[in-house]
Amino acid sequence: MKMTFFVAATLVALLAACKKEGAKCCPAGQGDSAAAMSDSATDSTVSDLVLEPSPEQIAKAHRVGNKHCPTDGEKLGSMGKPISVIYKGELVELCCAGCPKEFANEPDKYLAIAKADTAEK
Repeated sequence: MKMTFFVAATLVALLAACKKEGAKCCPAGQGDSAAAMSDSATDSTVSDLVLEPSPEQIAKAHRVGNKHCPTDGEKLGSMGKPISVIYKGELVELCCAGCPKEFANEPDKYLAIAKADTAEK
């Protein structure tokens, strides 16, 4: 009986904390993707940024074609299959699962870096 109460109380506390944080603590795909983004993102940015695009969204987006992760400079593929994000209709590839959150902090900056990475060198 005490264990049931403890588990129930813990779940209530976790749910309250998650609601207070605006679903930022929810696992990927279970919270609102806009709420899961950084507080520094503006409302217009939120609607232009897709951190977990569907295959249909990926097919519709314009592929930037960057060869390196714009958030940390790692060569794409060096850390496994690249992660795709879409910002303002542009598909940018990132090196690992930790990078979309960083990208969301300054999407304009990282989109510009990704576009510069496609220039002939």
